[in-house]
Amino acid sequence: MRLIYITFISFLLAYCNNPKIEPLESPYLNHSDTVAYVGIETCKQCHYDIYESYIETGMGKSFSLATKENSHLSLEKTTFIVDTFNNFSYYPYWKNDTLFLEEKYKNFSREEVVDYIIGSGHHTNSHLWSENGYVHQMPFTYYTQDSILDFPPGFENDFNSRFSRSIGLECMSCHNALPDFVMGSENKFNRVDQGIDCERCHGPGEVHVHNVTNGIIVDTSKHIDYSIVNPSKLPLEKQFQICMRCHLQGNTILSEGKSFYDFKPGMELSDIMTVFVPKYEDDETFIMASHVDRLKQSSCFQESEDMSCISCHDPHHTVQKASANFFNNKCLSCHSDCSEPDRISNNCIECHMPKSSTIDIPHVSISDHKIGIHYKDSATNLKGKFIGLKSINNDNPSNEIFAKAYLSQFEKFDSSPYLLDSAFHYIQKLDIYTNYHEYLHYYFLSNDFKSILNLVNAVPNILDSLNTQDYQNLDAWAAYRIGEAYDKFYLYDSSLEFYKKSCELAPYVIDFNMKLADVYFNLNELDLAQKQYEYIISEFSKNEIAFCNLAFVLMSRGEIDQAMSYLTKAQEINPRHVQTLLNIASCNMFNNNVKLAKLNLLE
Repeated sequence: MRLIYITFISFLLAYCNNPKIEPLESPYLNHSDTVAYVGIETCKQCHYDIYESYIETGMGKSFSLATKENSHLSLEKTTFIVDTFNNFSYYPYWKNDTLFLEEKYKNFSREEVVDYIIGSGHHTNSHLWSENGYVHQMPFTYYTQDSILDFPPGFENDFNSRFSRSIGLECMSCHNALPDFVMGSENKFNRVDQGIDCERCHGPGEVHVHNVTNGIIVDTSKHIDYSIVNPSKLPLEKQFQICMRCHLQGNTILSEGKSFYDFKPGMELSDIMTVFVPKYEDDETFIMASHVDRLKQSSCFQESEDMSCISCHDPHHTVQKASANFFNNKCLSCHSDCSEPDRISNNCIECHMPKSSTIDIPHVSISDHKIGIHYKDSATNLKGKFIGLKSINNDNPSNEIFAKAYLSQFEKFDSSPYLLDSAFHYIQKLDIYTNYHEYLHYYFLSNDFKSILNLVNAVPNILDSLNTQDYQNLDAWAAYRIGEAYDKFYLYDSSLEFYKKSCELAPYVIDFNMKLADVYFNLNELDLAQKQYEYIISEFSKNEIAFCNLAFVLMSRGEIDQAMSYLTKAQEINPRHVQTLLNIASCNMFNNNVKLAKLNLLE
């Protein structure tokens, strides 16, 4: 094949008539939103050696089908775990090459197939299940470092959410190649891939593949190939931002109009999202994916002009197979004057980046990326006074971004009232007519439903203005919160209009549809309520509330036998659901089975 050496200008000329590429300020042609991702199997055709080594890395193994080949789960020591707060016990087991999780509660048993493993196994294997595209986390994790079967982070103590923790786009887009997410949902996917792929670090490959297959090949020893991103050719900070996209765990706030799809290697991460972490006085604790935050606190990083993640890490090769001196030699390449005792120890990492536990994930220890002199396990240090939320990748967040950050911190991570106070400090600086989403969110989290209704009266035609469908469901959430406010004051006709709007914009958010069904029932529109509950069940059949409420509709019509069949299904899904037990007792009372009704009430 004849090599054609072309510059960036030649690229533009070659593609000026290509409708797939829109004009951009970026020199990289694959930054255009119209350029498609091609998938790792396509990259593999020309880069087989890199593919073979990459798929052995933690990123390459970050997400997979739940098969024995992909699992590190060992059931030799511990075969079950127990939720002592709620009396649930969990038994994972293999049947041929299919992994199941059985949940037991008294005489009830529920089984679900494990569909996916999330985590490479270097530290953990957590487990996901999917029905009709709705993806949820399962209540068990295998901690491979200590060979321990236990609950996932956040399920401990009395916070076991069983099978109902949603896995949305934010989580999926860091642990995987970019999935095919269903717009108007929170956790529904048409397709999820297996593992972080090449294009997460190199950008979408359609233009590059087109060029190569048409003989348009760049001599990369002389020129940059602008059809694909080579991170090593980027400025240092932009190299860093590729890793920062997922190795800067925290409270992520998207910029207006952006989604978790929008960042591509070579872009400014702060244009897409701002990542906040809470800061405390005298705090040396850290979380699992805090590599960037900790590294930025290191003297090595601060005093270097060219240090980034790839200074020490080769993303195409697993650290598990690195030679014993691999990282040591990295240190000595800069610290050649290191004192003799340290050289004799031949392990810079052990002292200066010691393995330590993290505050967010149990049974796990990772290398602390704050390179320095460490005297004790950083994660065991007590936190001092809360200082505030600090942005790690954006030096000057707007008042709007700060307001959203404090609201999100309160809602997702920490229900301390001072976070709402801080949120309001920034919210009151915003115009209520253009930033009513933030005001609504604040009032909703504050349980100030009267202020929500006052805001609705103040903003002209607010219902008509809620018409945008996006990946965050911003307008749908605003409509839902307003509907809730009307609901609190029993203004069902008004709440109906806003619940209908939330479902119109986000038809696959189960909670929105549930509220719409409930308000139909409250308005005595039983046929519409029944139809809505049946829709919910058709979308996701493991929702005990939908079965329970549908049964209640039937009970109100006197259709007791049919109601009992739905209540039985609800109880099979959640044997501790109080309203289901009350409804079962009511049905038994209706059938003059008083003894059985009393047993139901004692559950």
